[in-house]
Amino acid sequence: MQIGINERIDPEIIHYYELFYDVLRTPDFNDKSRLLKPKHGIQVIGNSQNKQCRFCGKGEDEVSFKKIAHVFPESIGNNVLASNYECDLCNQYFGNSIENEYANFFSLYHSIMQIYGKSGIPKCRFKVPCSKRTEECADYCIEIFYDNNRPCIRQCKEASREYINCTENSITISKPVGKCCPIAVFKAIVKMAITIMPIEELSPFSSTIKWLLEREHFNFYNNKKLLVRYKMIPGFNVTKYPHYVLFRRKKTVWNKPYMLFNLTYGCFSLFIEIPKDPNNCTTLEFERMPFPPIPFHTSTEGVWDLSEEESVKGINHSITLTFGAMNDCTENVEITNEKGKPKINFTFDEDKKS
Repeated sequence: MQIGINERIDPEIIHYYELFYDVLRTPDFNDKSRLLKPKHGIQVIGNSQNKQCRFCGKGEDEVSFKKIAHVFPESIGNNVLASNYECDLCNQYFGNSIENEYANFFSLYHSIMQIYGKSGIPKCRFKVPCSKRTEECADYCIEIFYDNNRPCIRQCKEASREYINCTENSITISKPVGKCCPIAVFKAIVKMAITIMPIEELSPFSSTIKWLLEREHFNFYNNKKLLVRYKMIPGFNVTKYPHYVLFRRKKTVWNKPYMLFNLTYGCFSLFIEIPKDPNNCTTLEFERMPFPPIPFHTSTEGVWDLSEEESVKGINHSITLTFGAMNDCTENVEITNEKGKPKINFTFDEDKKS
């Protein structure tokens, strides 16, 4: 399996997007890279005068804009880009609802890939089905955390190989997708796209914005699915910083999805069609079109259906970590390479049914 930067992107895929789509600018941000690379201080997009929330539509005379409104959640490692397009009330609502659901859904990946969130690298702790659980058991069957930048896994001895499986040179961790609302996870991705969208592109998405603010989560479409296509990126810290692209169909094209959003960070790249009309969805075309060109080698490719109000039971998120050697120990042992990094590579296997 190849790991790292891929300098040989399929020219047919590049040609496809150049032929049918324009890459939209982000006002007041570097249009060349769209890379959320930390610099001195946080960058804010949008006019600092006469602020108006693009979600609830209210201005400074009705609501406050005192809090930092991150364009992308801090849970994906964004401490770079904020906006003046989001009032404090909407900021609090999104943070407590859909962005929290998003972080819960991706908790295994964010923890393993050391994605620094608001409070540092998140722990990933979960219970597994067990017939031997007692009142004396710990709160969690499996816990993944970092100690002085060393990855650590603590597990109950009764946890089956279905969830922690060791071989001679690898360990596979499988986490049941916990209780969350898949529709809210999809909403969180759409909300990121709406935030970085140029103001002149917003008018076709008035129904979408209203849907984002609905506290009861339901499918935006009347008879279509909310799909997230993804590619997994093997290796450790290959992507380094979040990167995004917003594609709009060229005005001379009519038979393609209208607006697309691609977000790449950590160990994966996400790709969605931004919903626009509840009665008109190009799902089949979206599933057939090539995945946007990203400059990394990839492994698994798949689709999440996030159309339900509750997560489906029996679905796991899985990660396989490969290593050169493993020592059994009862206390912390530091195993690093000559550069002080953990001797671990990453491969990925998605959505296994238990």
